[in-house]
Amino acid sequence: MSLAAALPSPPPSPGRRRLLTLALAVGTIVATLVPVSAATAQSRDVAAYDAVDPFIGTRLDTTQNKGNSAYGNTYPGATVPFGMVQSSPTTYRSSDGDQKGGYEYTADKIRGFGMTRLSGTGCEGRFSGFDFPVLPYTGALADGALPASPATSVTDYYLGFDHSTEKADPGYYSVDLADGVSTELTATTRTAVSRYDFPAEGGSALLLDVAGSNNRVFGSEVTVDGNTVSGWVETASVCDEGGRYRAYFSATFDRPVRSYGTWEGSAVRPGVASASGGTTKHGAGAWLVFDKGAKVTAKTGLSYVSVSNAARNAAAETRGRGFDRVRAEAARVWRDALGTVDADGGTREERVKFYTALYHSLLHPNVFDDVNREYRGYDGQIHQVAKGRHEYVTYAGWDTYRSQSQLVALLFPEVGSDIDQSITDMVRQTGRWPNWPHLNQAQQKMSGDSLQSVLASIDAFGSTDYDRRAALESMKTTQTLPADSTLRSYAYQYESVGFIENAKGDSATSKTLEYAVDDFGIAQLARRLGDEETYGRFMVRAQSWQNLLDDTGDAIRPRSRTGFDRNFDLGERGDQFEQATGYQYGWMVPQNVGTLIEKRGGIEAATKALDEHTQNLDAGVYDTTGAYLSNQPSFSMPYVYNWLRQPNRTADVLRRAVDEMYDTTPSGLPGNDDLGSLSSWYVWANMGIYPAVYGTANLVVGGPMFDRVVVDSAGSGRRITLNAPGADRASYVTGMKVNGRATTRSWLNEDFARKGGRLDFTMSRTPGTWGTRAADVPPSYTDGTDARNNTGTTPDGHGDLGSLDLSDNSLSREQLAAAGAAPGAALPLGDTGIEFTWPDTEPGQPDNWIPHGQRIPMGGVPAGGVSFLGLATNGPSQGTAVVEYTDGSTQSVPVQFTDWTPGTAYQFGNVPLVTTTGRNRAAGGSDTLQAKVFATSPQLLDPARRVAAVVLPQGTDRGVMHVFDVALTAPLPSAPTADR
Repeated sequence: MSLAAALPSPPPSPGRRRLLTLALAVGTIVATLVPVSAATAQSRDVAAYDAVDPFIGTRLDTTQNKGNSAYGNTYPGATVPFGMVQSSPTTYRSSDGDQKGGYEYTADKIRGFGMTRLSGTGCEGRFSGFDFPVLPYTGALADGALPASPATSVTDYYLGFDHSTEKADPGYYSVDLADGVSTELTATTRTAVSRYDFPAEGGSALLLDVAGSNNRVFGSEVTVDGNTVSGWVETASVCDEGGRYRAYFSATFDRPVRSYGTWEGSAVRPGVASASGGTTKHGAGAWLVFDKGAKVTAKTGLSYVSVSNAARNAAAETRGRGFDRVRAEAARVWRDALGTVDADGGTREERVKFYTALYHSLLHPNVFDDVNREYRGYDGQIHQVAKGRHEYVTYAGWDTYRSQSQLVALLFPEVGSDIDQSITDMVRQTGRWPNWPHLNQAQQKMSGDSLQSVLASIDAFGSTDYDRRAALESMKTTQTLPADSTLRSYAYQYESVGFIENAKGDSATSKTLEYAVDDFGIAQLARRLGDEETYGRFMVRAQSWQNLLDDTGDAIRPRSRTGFDRNFDLGERGDQFEQATGYQYGWMVPQNVGTLIEKRGGIEAATKALDEHTQNLDAGVYDTTGAYLSNQPSFSMPYVYNWLRQPNRTADVLRRAVDEMYDTTPSGLPGNDDLGSLSSWYVWANMGIYPAVYGTANLVVGGPMFDRVVVDSAGSGRRITLNAPGADRASYVTGMKVNGRATTRSWLNEDFARKGGRLDFTMSRTPGTWGTRAADVPPSYTDGTDARNNTGTTPDGHGDLGSLDLSDNSLSREQLAAAGAAPGAALPLGDTGIEFTWPDTEPGQPDNWIPHGQRIPMGGVPAGGVSFLGLATNGPSQGTAVVEYTDGSTQSVPVQFTDWTPGTAYQFGNVPLVTTTGRNRAAGGSDTLQAKVFATSPQLLDPARRVAAVVLPQGTDRGVMHVFDVALTAPLPSAPTADR
């Protein structure tokens, strides 16, 4: 049976979504993909494919100065979803020599048509990609030679162009150049197919600038063999911060090559078939001469393994197909991919914005294996991917874990499984978790360890066909003390103490917040796999953000070893928050929004602060209290209103953002798209649901902006239907049914995202009461909040298994045992009747509380007094605990500790219960200082009541407080007790 006969017929169905997966699986574009039916297309103002405008996001808006580039940094070239090849023009502005590193709309010249490109990255001028650029040349060739080597005069070969002659569709780009050459680009997964139509007058040559990559080059080779040109380049990866990769190409031409030459450095060599370049940009290349007025089609295979694999890729993917057929097939694949989200309604402009955003969301990550299943791994070795699978590369972890990863998993679950397996392969090959790997280069960029959240989020959406246990084991191995296998900056301090002190600089405060999100993802994956011990351990760390909540100002704030930096201006980017302000990161606790609201003063206070914050939705990072919704830390912020029981305000913010920040001009993306993350956020916002709790598949409802949206997952029976009649005119959800059953909850649990279902919305122009009850808010994950959170004791010789004071010092477990504080040992406080229990923990596990309001159950017993066992580091330190009685009443009691190395000067009536000599050092060995653990003076309690719990201080002054235990004394025999 032919493939065509086996395919289902239109209208679109979940089965048809399988076709893109098939196309990727065979490494080419399947010619028999079923296009969107004519009836479907005619029922809309503009069909999905026709709505895509690849020029959106290509122009930098220089009137804005927000802290990051005020444009998407997208490209208009030809590619297919998740393709290895991105065949695109790259530009140059002759007025000031600016080239931005990519395609920028205000430029007036094209500096080549390259084979690779990253969509939306920062690092202006160092975006990477643009390998193997080709330039048409119609000038004279005196004695068959170029007038000058591109190594010394490359700008002479750049070509003028005008936007009026450009055209870009998904999978296709064309332009008429100033020298009269008409250029067209299209692509398969691993092959660039390009057509150059030379004018009747003038020359007909193509320059292959093999060493013309965007960033530094470290070597290159090119060889001409008849109608085939091949070679390689080794060049710096994105942002040019250390990694380098080698790419290979093989190009064949459908017209005879009449003459050729190569250049090597400044030497131009007609008739010489090969050249090698060193570290000189544009240092090696070739030119080919065709018949005058020729129309030449080039099929150029790409590989990161070898030239022979590049040739094999091109042959397998384009055999028997000319340019027009490849273009048509690329268009069919894009129609199928875009058809996974079928939106009805909306104006033409709204549909253009929506489907262009969806298009940009599907450009990364990228297939990396060749048609023979080989790929070069992060270890430099050649591996082979399993049959029917793909190896994917290039992840902007800090950016995509907040939107794009979940969207890919929803729309293409098999791609999601392959992504998670690819990440697991990367960790297996490197022994580490890089956070921004580009191609097969294991690089670190931005804050956090976000690929753990990426993997966990994709897994949560049901993409589980990968080695899940290997992924989890690698997380456990690398993200555990002594922190010698992790790539997290300051991981030892974070994992020991629970926060990174502000003195580290380098976005120390936001790193703590990011790591807590990453650890939450690890915990959720562990729970799904039934590993409760790992779940509990990482949920403790998922609550580390609470160490940064300054109770004085109800804000997340930089913290030092001696207290919060209350002089820090939260409105400035400074050195504490990555590409953001403290006001923006102050809402970035997606795993436990409810507790964040509580600790920011409750619903009224938090609402007031969030209302002020959202007055300006795209304020940037300079002297502002406003949001920055064109940058990733603000992505989940609008949905905080759902936890505040005001989903109508979520709808307000989202509609404002969509209207105020996005348009259909080349500058219509308000910030760097960062491999599709900004565009994915836009898609979620328009669909009306959003995965706001990263690491899970919970969906928070914001309200659809189209009358109807149907999501069909490729290769899956999962379908999500969102019906919202009148959504274009009415912003507010006032009723919702899930699979026919009414609910007032403003969120959907994970089963809905995994299995699919139907949502029916009642939309209104005025807010109602839907979603406003306490029971309606999305979940907040509080597990781990009350657990011990600091590892302050270590075995001798292993001081890297904990830290008590942020200076890499810890108490010796052996010395403690010798002083009577062995794990589980009883420590009586004189004749007070109070008896502490030393924490019974294993090395490397938390053994004390750094207080942030943890609640310690006391069993509902009567008591005459309470005492605390602990110490202060960089102290002294004081705070106020709260005793909760079983009858609902409370009593405040002071908690005051002397510094742990006090000599003989004890404060607050502290009684030293344990004395050790010599503190362990993380680097090995120990010092000679004497350290002490104290008991506080017992505070009298009401003996007529029973103690339910003791809540540790929410905040402390000066030093860092450490509490090892809390103990009660029995009431005096004469004291009456009440069973309350």
